[in-house]
Amino acid sequence: MENPISALKAYITRYISLRIQEVRLEALERVVNVMGYLVYASIAFVIFFAMFCFSALGLAEFLSALFDSKTAGYLSIAGLMLLFLCIMFFFKKNIMRFLAGKFIWLLTKPRDDDDDDAPVKSDA
Repeated sequence: MENPISALKAYITRYISLRIQEVRLEALERVVNVMGYLVYASIAFVIFFAMFCFSALGLAEFLSALFDSKTAGYLSIAGLMLLFLCIMFFFKKNIMRFLAGKFIWLLTKPRDDDDDDAPVKSDA
């Protein structure tokens, strides 16, 4: 017959190791979610930046034809970009809070939120 204390010790050791493994897997899941969000945001930023640059070049050419001066067209677009940059700088804290809030939400959301996209079963 097995000693009850050694059986309890083995049971507690197994329980602790399973809990440690569960915590590691939860941490890994959260890191993977954040990294996936970062990759998605990076790709979206690159695409947005390319679209912004090409739109600015197209608008500069249009304004160049409208003003009959390439210099005036490109300087007006440079002024608009400077204005956009000043607005971004002015709202820097709000933008950073929004991004920080997104990351905090990704790191702290409950695990059962992943089932929100699953189809709902009806009893009918």
